[in-house]
Amino acid sequence: MLIVVGSYNQDLVWRTAQFPKAGETRIGLFSQGPGGKGFNQAIAAQRLGSQPLFIAALGNDALGENAQKLAEAENLRCAWQLFENTATGNAAIWVDASGQNRILVDLAANRQLSPEHIAAHADTFSSAKVVLVQYEANPAASLQALVLGRKYGALCLVNPAPASTDATDLLAMADIITPNESEFTSLLQQTGEAVSTESIANLSSGQLHLLARRLPCATVIITLGERGMLLSTDSGVEEITAPEVIVRDTTGAGDCFNGALVAELAAGRTLADACGFAVKAASCKVERAGAALTMPTRNDIAARFG
Repeated sequence: MLIVVGSYNQDLVWRTAQFPKAGETRIGLFSQGPGGKGFNQAIAAQRLGSQPLFIAALGNDALGENAQKLAEAENLRCAWQLFENTATGNAAIWVDASGQNRILVDLAANRQLSPEHIAAHADTFSSAKVVLVQYEANPAASLQALVLGRKYGALCLVNPAPASTDATDLLAMADIITPNESEFTSLLQQTGEAVSTESIANLSSGQLHLLARRLPCATVIITLGERGMLLSTDSGVEEITAPEVIVRDTTGAGDCFNGALVAELAAGRTLADACGFAVKAASCKVERAGAALTMPTRNDIAARFG
């Protein structure tokens, strides 16, 4: 049993050959679809056969209604908390010709998700093997999820995204944290380490491992984009290289990685094996444009990478 507590956002996407500079107007193509780190991760796990429960908040508006219909169509079990006077979360996403993105999010209802709503599902937590949270939902609600997860012996994962300085309580409750390069940089800076994202990208596995040991979590998984990922634990370090792909859109790649990781862990896979599969899943995802609705299935991943 897997529980994902997190965000739902409606993604408003503009695709353009090149990001506009300050004061510049460029022509692009617009589309929209479902997203949010929590929802993306839950859909990724669902498409891999994990059957998670997704707990999140919505505004009682057209975007919220659409989210509920979409979850039903995907057979994703959800425990929604609805708010009358708050909008459903939404994100403005720019994607350039290389597949890189820039994102601005209004978390809206996600920040209203209550600890009481989480506690109302305590019976479900009692059978959970894995609990996953991120930083897009109300930190108090995410903390309640981790408290319940630890109470019932679940493996607790925190995806510290987007980077934040007000979620130290979540890190203290995590068995595993899964930052990307910029989030890893932010976490290190909070410990007083003078590093930059650019410098992180050029460090060796051994150097990254030593830095990861400074964080308040025994197991740190750093996603490194096209380089792959690094697994740092008290017993050592392992780097898993990503396969070569043609990048179309990096939006949701980290969410795909996290969703695949927890799906494998909930199924009883070893951490190293789960990491290797998650790298393949994320690599498959970046060859597809979009977020939640382009998360790959196991057949997709097997067909692409064997």
